Amino acid sequence: MLNNLQNVNKNILVLNEVFSISCFFSNQHPILFMQISPKFLHANSTSHTWPFSAIAELIDNSYDPDVRARQIWIDWTRIRGLDCLSFMDNGEGLTRARLHKMLSFGFSEKKATKSHIPVGVYGNGFKSGSMRLGKDAIVFTKTRDTMSVGLLSQSYLEAIGAQRVLVPMITFRRDGHNHVEDGGSLRAILTHSLFNSEKELFAELRAISAAGPTGTRIIIWNLRTTTNGETEFDFDTDKYDILIRANISDKSNMTPESEYSLRAYCSILYLKPRMQIIIRGQRVKSQLISKSLAHIAQDNYRPSFLNKRVRITFGYNTKSKEHYGIMMYHKNRLIKPYVKVGCQCKAERKGVGVIGVIECNFLQPTHNKQDFDDTDKYRKIMHNLSIKLEEYWNEIRYKRKKEDPKCTLAIEDVLKVPDQVWVQCDSCLKWRRLPDAITELPDKWFCCMNYDPQFRSCLVEEELEDEEEDQKSYPKPFKRQRRNTKSLLEENIPESTQAQDGPAFTTIQAPRHPAASVISGASLAERSPLPLINLTAVSNSLRRAKQKFSAIETQMEVTPSFPVPSLTPPQELFFQTHWPALNEERKTLTQSDTLVSKAACGMMEGIESHQGPAAAEKTCERDASSGTGREYSSAAEQIIELPLKNEKKWVVHHEGHDDDEEEEEEECNLVEAQQWQDELMELMHETAEERDACRQELEVLREHSAALEDERNQLISRLESAEEEKSKLSVLCGQLRSQLAELREQSQRGKEERDDSSKLRTLRLNLSRLLVSFIPSLHLEHVDYSSDVIDTILIQVLEHIT
Repeated sequence: MLNNLQNVNKNILVLNEVFSISCFFSNQHPILFMQISPKFLHANSTSHTWPFSAIAELIDNSYDPDVRARQIWIDWTRIRGLDCLSFMDNGEGLTRARLHKMLSFGFSEKKATKSHIPVGVYGNGFKSGSMRLGKDAIVFTKTRDTMSVGLLSQSYLEAIGAQRVLVPMITFRRDGHNHVEDGGSLRAILTHSLFNSEKELFAELRAISAAGPTGTRIIIWNLRTTTNGETEFDFDTDKYDILIRANISDKSNMTPESEYSLRAYCSILYLKPRMQIIIRGQRVKSQLISKSLAHIAQDNYRPSFLNKRVRITFGYNTKSKEHYGIMMYHKNRLIKPYVKVGCQCKAERKGVGVIGVIECNFLQPTHNKQDFDDTDKYRKIMHNLSIKLEEYWNEIRYKRKKEDPKCTLAIEDVLKVPDQVWVQCDSCLKWRRLPDAITELPDKWFCCMNYDPQFRSCLVEEELEDEEEDQKSYPKPFKRQRRNTKSLLEENIPESTQAQDGPAFTTIQAPRHPAASVISGASLAERSPLPLINLTAVSNSLRRAKQKFSAIETQMEVTPSFPVPSLTPPQELFFQTHWPALNEERKTLTQSDTLVSKAACGMMEGIESHQGPAAAEKTCERDASSGTGREYSSAAEQIIELPLKNEKKWVVHHEGHDDDEEEEEEECNLVEAQQWQDELMELMHETAEERDACRQELEVLREHSAALEDERNQLISRLESAEEEKSKLSVLCGQLRSQLAELREQSQRGKEERDDSSKLRTLRLNLSRLLVSFIPSLHLEHVDYSSDVIDTILIQVLEHIT
């Protein structure tokens, strides 16, 4: 019988090929279509080197907007002694045409809906995923009008010796009748699947009704095995999980749990889960991976090939510091987990415990959705991710050291808890934020259990997340400090200039915030050619400049020659607040004196190394009266800078040894100091006016805030009264339901009584006819058959007869 069936299938296959070829043949131009060998089913499945990636393909089909399943059940079962994987969802179900496309290659008609972008792209996920898990798969699907069964089986194709991929498929109407043309497919399914009768097929279709009115169930058997004959999955170690045997044996503290546990992998499979996943009867506790971290910081990255910024979330893993890296998502779906970048790949163990989360919708995933195409865009994003992650790691360490300088424990070794607590409602599947103090949650949580009354209903939309509210990056004080330090270190000393009437000389200018390492003898010695410098003149100029500055400082701070006006308390407070900063600038000037002295020593060493000790001694002995000393003095005095408001400087010049000129310069400096004080007074007056204006604005804002608070309280009271009315209506509805049930019972009893009364009347009518036949003298035309008159007459007749 089996041989005859195989011969019939072969003949049907040949006729189908001949018919298909004839349909695509032209008398002038013969055109053939491409055929797909059954061996391609296995070859196509090899793209999934990891079994969980194949399972993810089947989960994606239930998640995508064309199905929109709210739950998917993944389980292990045994049918006819074979281990099987079962996938069942309560989505829209598949019509006959859509089931045929799902069993075929390259058909993908998924369209994005509001806030739901499909993951599937290529129309190949079911074929590659199911055939990677096992050799055979059967699909049961149920819509509101039809029920269909389809078979994709390598064993079936090998048994009939098929040269092309055949997919037996049958469709039943709701009345239980199947299509007439499905007779051959029905026989093939009953012969080569795990179900040998139509009754068993209907039982599987009815099992879908337990999940919902519509849905789909996929059963995969002949699962892939290891070299020792066991299946690659471990179903015994954890009765609520599905594990990978090979990864369990190789696991260590460095191996993330998602590498070998399906439950752990499904918990991070989606960036924002919208579907519940139940594995072996227990729901997976999905998590918002970007909200389950500690020390969360939001950063931005604007690629050159995009017109918008890409949000990157950084934080520390609160479960294990050994599991870290970048979590890369595409259209809400996890593509690459725990990708170590930049400093995390080095031996110094930088970035340990840091997790980054990014949604790369601008990249193209590979065929198996476990990697991205290695393009220029991908390489750029990986390079910038390494930079951003190292910045975050440095900023956190800098912040921690600043807050607690005595702490020696690394931040990755500190016990951490998530910054935020989010939970998903089991009814509406919306995500709600809870107070940070919440640590334990019940197994089932609903919106009505929310602590925040504003989000205590499933009808309320989700609250905005941080990335939707604020698109700014987190502050980076460490980066800013390092950039400032680098800019100071990179400042170059101005090159030498030559005087019009004299020998070459070097002008030295101190930076605004010089460091000791900036001006050194070695760096100056490397300059070539080196001019000859009269060090005696430079030293004298420095000494005179220091004396002048001391005089100015004495007049400004001790005995000012200008009258100091009386200050109001706000002005005095402002002056006391800003004076330390000005005094700090004065100290900077004093430091510049020391640095220039070091520079002079360094130049002396440079001259010795470049021209020899004799040239240096000759330079020192040169007569200062020749005019060169004055030129050198003018050049050296340019280093003295007194910072004023808006980066203004007091530059002390020295032209010679005339004390009168020094007194004139001191008077000029005092005039400038008077001008500075006048500007300071004007600034304080402007600040007072601005403060008054700010106070007025603050009062207005407080009034608006009070009005908004009143409106909020009114809305809350309305909501509470609405909730009370809702509870009252609920109680009233319960009462009405109970009354309706009682009325239905009374109606049923009345109907039964009426039926009994009708039967009794009929019986009495028949008895009256019988009595008239025995006693013709009886006249029963006006007898009420609803009463017991006939019963009395019958009793009397029977007594008479007796």
